[in-house]
Amino acid sequence: MLERLGPITNLPDNSYQATITFDDDFIGFKGHFPDHPIVPGVCEISLVELLAQLVTGNDALRTKRIIHVKFHNPILPGDCATFTFSIRKDADDHTIVTASVSTTQNPNMATINLVLK
Repeated sequence: MLERLGPITNLPDNSYQATITFDDDFIGFKGHFPDHPIVPGVCEISLVELLAQLVTGNDALRTKRIIHVKFHNPILPGDCATFTFSIRKDADDHTIVTASVSTTQNPNMATINLVLK
């Protein structure tokens, strides 16, 4: 998935943004779903986890809990999705990631909030 990922940009409000293009040959489309491929939700969640690992430099971070996830619209073959996310620590030293996903066609693709440890 890293080869599809653009650079991660640090935004002025201390959030981050990265884009990823899901070309027709993206492996996640195989079997999900026949004749109507979409990016599996687990791929979107995994990508948020990966982005947090890259920003923090901690590749040991793993999702411990999904606080909230809502897939409003499917990401389709050929879509370039923008992940905008923020990272913070909670009182228990867990990493909290809040992300939104958009495309040029739709600014409201998904919202994802994770607890990582």
